[in-house]
Amino acid sequence: MKMKVRSVAFGMLLAPAILFADSISVTFDAALTNTTEWTYSDDVKISADSDKHIFFNTLKSFIQSPEYPFIITSIEITLSCSNTNATRRLQIKPSTGTSLQTENVTSKEKKEVQSFLFDRADCVRSFNISLEGSGQTGNWHIYSAVISGVPIIEAPTNLQADEINGTRCRLSWTNPSNAVSNRVEVLSVKLAEPTGTIVEEFGFDEISAGGNAVNFARFRDSLPPHYEKLSGTNLYAAANSTGLLQISTGKNRGELVYSGYESSTDLTLKLTLKRYSGDANTMTIGWTDGGATTNSLETICLEDDFTTEVIDLSSVADGATIIFNNSGKDDNHRVIIDEIAFVRDYSPASVSTNLVKTVLTTGNAATIRGLSPNSSYIASVTAFDADGNESEPSEPISFMTDNSNLPLVIKLQ
Repeated sequence: MKMKVRSVAFGMLLAPAILFADSISVTFDAALTNTTEWTYSDDVKISADSDKHIFFNTLKSFIQSPEYPFIITSIEITLSCSNTNATRRLQIKPSTGTSLQTENVTSKEKKEVQSFLFDRADCVRSFNISLEGSGQTGNWHIYSAVISGVPIIEAPTNLQADEINGTRCRLSWTNPSNAVSNRVEVLSVKLAEPTGTIVEEFGFDEISAGGNAVNFARFRDSLPPHYEKLSGTNLYAAANSTGLLQISTGKNRGELVYSGYESSTDLTLKLTLKRYSGDANTMTIGWTDGGATTNSLETICLEDDFTTEVIDLSSVADGATIIFNNSGKDDNHRVIIDEIAFVRDYSPASVSTNLVKTVLTTGNAATIRGLSPNSSYIASVTAFDADGNESEPSEPISFMTDNSNLPLVIKLQ
């Protein structure tokens, strides 16, 4: 997301920098008296020389910032180290997002500035600085820091669509305080259904709700004949849900095997599946032609909700065995499958997205023109403060144009 920022002059650091709309300077000569609302471990020390600062001399020492009233986007720390080859590092741990580490200082005991940038989308409000690593040499010294960020701007609410016809729609919303929504984005969603010819499909509709005690083999007599191609270990009817196959229990890793694959040009494997809530989040698909080696096809990242995955089968040999979930730890590796299908000439659903450019905006309403008749759209708006800092998008709203009030077209012969 783009943000307009303004620079703020300052002189406490050894190198110039550009600060974001909100910033705060911290000097650490008073940190141990807690006057800056920071907290710290008992093994953080304060220097006795005239250039007062704090230093870390034991592993796991830390200082913790307060929670700031803005989203932190950068921290500039003035520091030094008593050993340029120290095996220890200061680690910056934001309240959300990825931790970062300091680099080696350029010269022993010489002050320098190191910068740390955080993703605006992580919404970091506070952070922790700790001493990590190994060894007993190299104390890290912190003199000051500048914490910079952007204001927290609420997104517009109560987005509504009315006055809809074949080519236009009026949107209205509620602005957050001290902000004006002045951009409207509309994404056209003209979804085309996926195409292809299903060669073989396993929907598991005949399987009743079960649990870990109900084995898949129990249902073989009630399943269509081609289900005999499926076998494996620790296969179950998923608890509390009909039409689902579960691979593995909580303790025993399972494996689903599909035998007798018949290779064909442009054949695709389509899976609808998810992980058992809280379990491991990957599943590996591979194949073997009877040899000792299993050839990898794809590793799928599983979600808590069902997703559809499409896998190319062009590398699979005729007559091969396809293996599902052939890797992973024994514990907590349950997978729930809703559908397995082999599809020839598969083409996924296409989504056309475009920014509708003709927008007339009036504070908390906008008229969008140039839409297509009988088309589905999704719209959202964002808010800006006086400095141009932008909020997250509002909750989206969908609407459908009709074929009314279309412009009259006269053809001259």
